[in-house]
Amino acid sequence: MLSLTARWARGARGLAGQVRMLASRPTAENPGELARALGQCSTQALVDALWMEGYPPAMIEGSRPLDSTNAKLAGVAVTLRFVPHRPDIVKDKPAGEESPEYVAFEKCGPDQVLVMSSIGPWESVGGDIKFLRLKQRGVAGLVTDGSVRDTGALLGYGFPVFSHSTTANQGPAAMQPWAVDDVVMVGGVAVRPGDYLVGDQDGVVVIPSTMAEDVLRLAHEREEVEDVIKEELTANPGPPGKYYPFRKPVAEASPLGHLLTTRGISHHFAQTRSLQTSAASAAPPPLERLERMKAVVVSEPGDTSVLEVKEVFRPYDLKDGEVLVRNAHAGVNFIDTYHRSGLYKRDLPFILGQEGAGEIYQSTPAAEAEGFFIGTPVAYSVLGTYCEFTVVPTRALLRVSEGLDLKAACTIPVQGLTAHYLIHDAHRGAVQPGDWMLIHAAAGGTGQIAVQLAKRAGYNVIGSASSAKLELCHSIGCDAVIDYGNEDVAARVMEITGGVGASAVLDGVGKSTYQASLASLARRGVCVFFGNASGPVPPIAPLELVAKSAFITRPKLNDYTTTREELDYRANDVFAALADGDLEIKIDTTFPLDDVQEAHRYLEAGRTTGKVLLTV
Repeated sequence: MLSLTARWARGARGLAGQVRMLASRPTAENPGELARALGQCSTQALVDALWMEGYPPAMIEGSRPLDSTNAKLAGVAVTLRFVPHRPDIVKDKPAGEESPEYVAFEKCGPDQVLVMSSIGPWESVGGDIKFLRLKQRGVAGLVTDGSVRDTGALLGYGFPVFSHSTTANQGPAAMQPWAVDDVVMVGGVAVRPGDYLVGDQDGVVVIPSTMAEDVLRLAHEREEVEDVIKEELTANPGPPGKYYPFRKPVAEASPLGHLLTTRGISHHFAQTRSLQTSAASAAPPPLERLERMKAVVVSEPGDTSVLEVKEVFRPYDLKDGEVLVRNAHAGVNFIDTYHRSGLYKRDLPFILGQEGAGEIYQSTPAAEAEGFFIGTPVAYSVLGTYCEFTVVPTRALLRVSEGLDLKAACTIPVQGLTAHYLIHDAHRGAVQPGDWMLIHAAAGGTGQIAVQLAKRAGYNVIGSASSAKLELCHSIGCDAVIDYGNEDVAARVMEITGGVGASAVLDGVGKSTYQASLASLARRGVCVFFGNASGPVPPIAPLELVAKSAFITRPKLNDYTTTREELDYRANDVFAALADGDLEIKIDTTFPLDDVQEAHRYLEAGRTTGKVLLTV
């Protein structure tokens, strides 16, 4: 279960700033903490949130901070209304300690803001002697649409004061305090006792107590998106109109929609939803939505230097049928280098990776109905896995078999399933038990799994690798091996197969091996190009295939896992091979997430002899 302890980010634009831990979730039943939580929002975000709810203007006109260095105010309203001076009013007003202003003072404490409604902007609501009591009470602040006097003394009292101005005039000659905890008009805004007030350099906003929790959520959501826009425009200068202004719902296909998707933010794509979650899958408290997570972000295509480990907003707003996975590991695959380099185009910026494993941190009713509960170990393949948390639809989830550790499980969603469709389906039946199959880079992560699954299927396997990895190829089951750096691959294939050739070639290397792959084929053989480790394969003219009536194909995993049933079939078959002992997963190297650049350099150098992982 998620703790009800909530985290929230500090500062008007400070979602990256200091994070406080609250003893309990801020609610209307806990007004002091709710006031302080609202105080972490900027007044403009609160005004925008009230506007989104269709509420009338709530900024108190003309109330400005007395001290620009002490201009952050947040608290619950205690109201005091002044009325014009008249002799009969003076006579009837309680005197001494029972005077309304002193009654109001005693109602104030560290969570309260005294709101004083003046009859005019230049009339004095009080000075140093009266407000000394507010200092002694430790109030959260004072707000008025009138003026204050004894400015020097008030500046030393330590609590924030917002007023229209300052004055040397006395107040009693013009007006009298009359009613405590009444609805008052201050700077054109109605304030009820118990409303929340937040002030900063821009002024003071009044938040109705009945709407405070919704306003808090909406304000933080807007600040979250505005922070993303500001960060993007800082990193990639351009007209703000590309992303701003905005209002829910944001179109997913819009520039802002693409930008939010890369940051794992989805709650602005649709109007606010209310999922009926069970107790076992209760959504995190709203303030937890402000937590950040570590992620590897690509802001521009390039070499490993473009890989940046950043703090980004943690996703939280799940659609029914999705889960939030706390990642333990992320797989490092060659396709990640294609995304990073720009060979495969992605909208920038984006979180890298498409293979992960961990435990479900948050679930939804539809996901639970499929058996995906909080704490369930899973592996998956979606975009954006080089990070601490990833939103995953259930259609992409694989349940991790009992006894299988998460490192091994992390190899299955991309490399394991890729090897499976390559061995069983990509060649379209061109290989039968007893036929020869050539597998390039047989000592790599995908190659090792493919060799073992090919042997399980009854094929004869030739593995190509560098001279240092030939022994490993023999150990995982290759019937013959070729040193592709020092031998003529096609000639050796013909020698090994008695001049027949290979019924299928699995080529994930690409540019440097494709000609040898085509030359190694048997009559009506098929060459499966599934990777670009040395660069993409150049265009091949159909006439080049005539000599052997050969076939070529360039498949991708998504087209071989188009349904939940197909995904489960492949995954279950790979898991069965593990359980039967026909498949052994070799973890080559594990890098911390912070060392992602080194992980990519290691992969691209061709030094791997198994799976490369990031530990998150």
